[in-house]
Amino acid sequence: MRTELSDFIVHLLTESKKFGLKVVDEKVIPYGVQYKFGKGDSEIPVNIYYSDKKGISTVVGGSPRNDLRPLLLDLLNKEDENVSLQHNWKIWAGTDESGKGDFFGPLVVCGFIATEQTKEKLLQIGVKDSKLMKDSEIEKTAKLLYKNFPGHMEVIVLKPVKYNELYEKFRSQGKKLNEMLAWMHGRIILNLKNKHDFEGVVVDKFAGDKTLVSSLKQMKKINLKNYTRAESDPAVAAASVIARYQFLENLKMLSLKFGINFPKGAGKNVLAVGKLFVEKFGENRMNEVAKIHFQTYNKIINETVR
Repeated sequence: MRTELSDFIVHLLTESKKFGLKVVDEKVIPYGVQYKFGKGDSEIPVNIYYSDKKGISTVVGGSPRNDLRPLLLDLLNKEDENVSLQHNWKIWAGTDESGKGDFFGPLVVCGFIATEQTKEKLLQIGVKDSKLMKDSEIEKTAKLLYKNFPGHMEVIVLKPVKYNELYEKFRSQGKKLNEMLAWMHGRIILNLKNKHDFEGVVVDKFAGDKTLVSSLKQMKKINLKNYTRAESDPAVAAASVIARYQFLENLKMLSLKFGINFPKGAGKNVLAVGKLFVEKFGENRMNEVAKIHFQTYNKIINETVR
């Protein structure tokens, strides 16, 4: 194997570990090597080729909707040919959420206004999909956004108690989480519309257009683009960063309040901390720190020694 290719692979494997990726398979392919990376329940292959004429080239495989695809593209400094800006608006809004898959902490939705004039500034600040950023990067970038773009954002933070109340209210009406999330996005969009005369809004897709439009009557008047991996749009990327920052800050506040370091996600470490919380404070107070409709909640309650 060429030295240049070996050095490239060593660098890629080193950087991938920083994002929690593991190599689950490796095999030689014609003119190169394939690595399959895994994180959680997701896996994705990357083909790495080398030729004297073209040098190193890479191809990210798997479905365009694979959760790990944007992460690998970022690590490889590649543009996703499946994603491009899908509008030519001069002023627009972007929305995204954070905390949907985290057992502990709030659900946060953010909307952000971008313009032709501010687009380059947003990119210079470093806005991108928050899933591709370390917590320290998110904090730094979010603070720059607050400093440079006051009045450009709208945020809803549903802390656990309020989240659980609202979730139960929607459930009693036969509605699901995505419909509650659509209501939150809709409320953010309409609040921004009252402050800025934007041409349309880009939403990082979590539900169909019909669900979003029907969330609030006024949404029928909004020019909407709803698609996956929308964080390629700077307005959505900025919203993604602010939403994650607010989630992390609120999780820190919960940790300080109860003297327990609440982890992100919904993995095994979450189960252990949940059991500790129940032992210290009782299961009746879980609604103050967690989203109790998760299956994780039942596992914690059933496995906690009383």
